[in-house]
Amino acid sequence: MQYPQTDCGAAIRDLERMAWDDGGQDGAFPSAPDTYDTSFVWMDGDVAVCHVGIRKTEFLHRGQRYLAYGLSEVVTRPEYRRRGLATTTIRRAARYIADRRPDLSVFTCEPDKIPLYERGGWNIAKDVCLVGGTRERPFRSDSLHLATMIRLLSPRAKAHAADFEHADIVLELGEGQLW
Repeated sequence: MQYPQTDCGAAIRDLERMAWDDGGQDGAFPSAPDTYDTSFVWMDGDVAVCHVGIRKTEFLHRGQRYLAYGLSEVVTRPEYRRRGLATTTIRRAARYIADRRPDLSVFTCEPDKIPLYERGGWNIAKDVCLVGGTRERPFRSDSLHLATMIRLLSPRAKAHAADFEHADIVLELGEGQLW
């Protein structure tokens, strides 16, 4: 099902805490709500078993203004893995993003997750660093050894494909934020 993350309730928060331990703190959820768009979740009764969040922002890159969407907070309960739930949900998220007609979709992932996102339609952007955070406190994906995944969608982004090679892509997402 699709839902606004602000209405997600404890089931989704518990699922996310399995993947991103917040030390038991009950911080703002979703984090960086100004970039949050929507979420997709698989439920098994009242238990959330797989979640994919979708974020969006506008940014300036090499003199061009772009609208970008990205995936965030992708997690599946361990006992539900290897059933295709994440792949199916990621593909649904890819259709949702494409329907909004952004210029591109870009986000980071652990290197071992690259094949999962490639099945969803993204490509690895080698030698590309996604930079989140703020102008004063940038948060670089290469500092975490994350891979950058990209999907150029608009004719303009495709025409400027070379601008996204061997580059830093800077998205001001808020302090400590990175997709």
